[in-house]
Amino acid sequence: MDTKHSTNVTVDLAAPSLYAEPYSKLYRLKRRLTYRDILKHVGSALYGNTNVTVLEVGTGSGFLMQILEEKYPKANLHGIEFDPRLVQLTRSKVKRAVIVEGNAETFKMERQFDVIVSSQVIEHLFHPQEMLKCVFAHLKPGGKFVMTTPNLGGLGARMMGKRWHGYRADHVALKTYKQWVAFIESHGFETVYSGSTFFSGIPILNRFPLGPINWMLLLAFGSIRWKYGESFVGVFQKKT
Repeated sequence: MDTKHSTNVTVDLAAPSLYAEPYSKLYRLKRRLTYRDILKHVGSALYGNTNVTVLEVGTGSGFLMQILEEKYPKANLHGIEFDPRLVQLTRSKVKRAVIVEGNAETFKMERQFDVIVSSQVIEHLFHPQEMLKCVFAHLKPGGKFVMTTPNLGGLGARMMGKRWHGYRADHVALKTYKQWVAFIESHGFETVYSGSTFFSGIPILNRFPLGPINWMLLLAFGSIRWKYGESFVGVFQKKT
């Protein structure tokens, strides 16, 4: 199994990890709320079948994988993560899932999956097309790819300009909603769902009294079929 290959990456293993998140009760609750929309789309992709194979590309600190393990006790769960420190964090949170060090652009697993999920990862890749090739190769016929990434065409990016928090040194593959759909479809996928979230990239809309409205929208809908939210959310099916 070749899961980690020496290519140009945005992860600085000599510096403290930016994604080693705390494990407090409040933070776990925040993460559960953050991942509600992703979990909804994963559930739809599985059609109620819990005896399935799922791969997460880029586990980060492991919160999503922990929730997937709890939600799908019969699922065969795997995860890859480039940063070995985050691999250990994820392993500390799960009991059954198999977590390995892996490069999202070059991973090779020994099986195919019903669903591959990736949250806020593809924007970190110098060659995102290589990740899509790997995802395509590792999906079963008709399998689903569920992903999120910052939306360069969102209201936050438009209003904040270079002050938008999506502009950062390790975000090297930013695209708009339309660009992501076209890019992913060009790699052998068809769109099942495409949408975006709400206004978290606009600071004033995250403060009282407007902040609670933004969070209520996120809780109620997660994402909707519009092009101007903070994060792009897509579900794509492998063409057969």
